[in-house]
Amino acid sequence: MKLSIYNWSGALLLLMLTLSGCLKDNSNKDVKPINEITISDTTAVAAVLQFDTLTVKPDIKESIPVGDKGLVYEWSIHQNDSEDAYPVYILDSTRYLHQSIRVKPGIYRLIYKVTVKASGVSYFKFFDLKVINRFSEGWLVMEDLAGKTDMTIILGTDTSFHHIFTELNKDYVLNNPLQVATTNHYGEKSVWMFGADNAIELEYTQMTKLTDYTSWFWETPAVFHPQKFRQINTGVYILINNGLLHARFAGGFPGDVKYLNTLPFPGGKGDDYYFSSYTGVGPQPYTDEKTPYTAFFYDTKSKGFVYLSGASLIPSLVAFSAPQAGGYFDMRNIGLDLLAMDQGNAPYLNNAIFKDNSNIYLYQIDANRSDPAIAKKLITGDAPELSTFSKMTSSRKLQQIYFLVNNNIHLYDIPSGKARVIKAIPAGEQVTYLQCTGNDVMVGTWNGTEGKLYRYKISPLGDFQDVKVFTGFGKIVSMTYKAA
Repeated sequence: MKLSIYNWSGALLLLMLTLSGCLKDNSNKDVKPINEITISDTTAVAAVLQFDTLTVKPDIKESIPVGDKGLVYEWSIHQNDSEDAYPVYILDSTRYLHQSIRVKPGIYRLIYKVTVKASGVSYFKFFDLKVINRFSEGWLVMEDLAGKTDMTIILGTDTSFHHIFTELNKDYVLNNPLQVATTNHYGEKSVWMFGADNAIELEYTQMTKLTDYTSWFWETPAVFHPQKFRQINTGVYILINNGLLHARFAGGFPGDVKYLNTLPFPGGKGDDYYFSSYTGVGPQPYTDEKTPYTAFFYDTKSKGFVYLSGASLIPSLVAFSAPQAGGYFDMRNIGLDLLAMDQGNAPYLNNAIFKDNSNIYLYQIDANRSDPAIAKKLITGDAPELSTFSKMTSSRKLQQIYFLVNNNIHLYDIPSGKARVIKAIPAGEQVTYLQCTGNDVMVGTWNGTEGKLYRYKISPLGDFQDVKVFTGFGKIVSMTYKAA
């Protein structure tokens, strides 16, 4: 009996399993096929110049075509060859890429991401991209944008690239710009940027921040208000900070090279001096030139010049000797206010403009003569209109000086003492920068909203014979030429 019951139960179980296997499966009737994307491309390039526009037009094939309304696009870029963490930059959100590549030079991966809205599934295409430095040579123009620093480069082709400092140094702000300069120390090149209370060094090729002033000194100054930086020869940098002089001497010897503490004024006065920001340059040490006047400076307290001796590895400020019989003036005791000084038409010749209560004077100083005082002239005697000048720059080729008076540029001829207007600045524009570079005079102006740069070509007689105008700047405060 038990056996019969067992057999019947087994048969019943088998019948139920068989019947259940014959039922229709409706569990996947709501599953929808997804839009599968395939991305291909033949338009991408392997390399692009920094700040050039990159255009890529990939081909997208969809298994269920929905077009732009159903797809989301993203172009991004990140650096492959960086040892440090480097951010991913989002370039655009368009089907095709057409964007300026504003990153530092290097090896990058360009990423194209296409996302299907309906499914949320993303598809990728990767491109290898080399960004090539294009800023090897050109004019660096430092600008003030509402108290913040930015910079433009003007290439030899007269192509301008604006905002290169802020684009390449997104996480750094330099306030109240004062000066940009370049140096070449035995083949090691740098770009230096100075603000009212800070300063940084940029990597020469990539134009990105390397160091700031706190690492430049053996003892960082308690007050940092830079006035003037200059490389005065291959191995010597000088920095006038808050009226006091720091020097950096470097030769072929090993070890760290930094700025020395404040150099003391001769005669036991220590730090009791305050230098003007204008610096005259003499010959480089050890070049068989005539004098040890590596550089000279004007003390606004004693109203006289002293010089930096570069004839040893221990630099010092030294008093000039008494003038020779019949000398034009005493370098130690000028007794006037220094308004401006600029290199003249010879390497060590400097044109210095002084004033007393009612007149302005030209003092000419040749730092490669044992008695450097070579000429003195009353400017306002023959050119009284220059008594209210606001800016000056000297010709590098002729015995001439350019003065800015009431928004007019005057050409002053030194031998004759005569002056004449050669250029009127457009109404509404204020001159913020004036400098002769050799064959050109650079004039930066500001109209309250935009800066312009006028590059005037100089004729053989010193006149302006043609002009190139560059636009789109902030307020121009400084310029320097960056060589390759």
